[in-house]
Amino acid sequence: MADKENLARAETEILSLQHILELRSHEALEARRSERMWRERMEAFNQAIEQQKEDTLDITSDMMRQYKGMQEQLMKKVADLEAETRQLKKVIEERDAEIARLQHEKEQQKKATDQEILQYQHKMEEMQVEFAQMLRETLDKMHDRLATGTFKG
Repeated sequence: MADKENLARAETEILSLQHILELRSHEALEARRSERMWRERMEAFNQAIEQQKEDTLDITSDMMRQYKGMQEQLMKKVADLEAETRQLKKVIEERDAEIARLQHEKEQQKKATDQEILQYQHKMEEMQVEFAQMLRETLDKMHDRLATGTFKG
């Protein structure tokens, strides 16, 4: 019985090993297929990368040409704008000088007007004082005449 058991165990082990061998063979076959597929994909990617490098070089060259053209245009525009800026600064300086002159004139006119107003105010005050004195004198005379009875009305 021990031999039968050993034989049955050995047969089971053989079947198990055959099954494992089949699985491993299948896995190896799948691995080779997968490797072949990956190699093909890698080759396609390498070709795509090379094409991309060529395209990038073409695009870079074209962009460099455009950049140089735009840089020249920009430099010309900068020079034009700098010239315009200098001219506008000159105009602004002239206007600022004119504004300063006008402000000075205005201040002088205001001072003259203020002085004239002060003179008129002073004259009015003097006239008020004179009028008040005249009025007081007239009232005093009227009062004296009334008091003396010499007022004829």
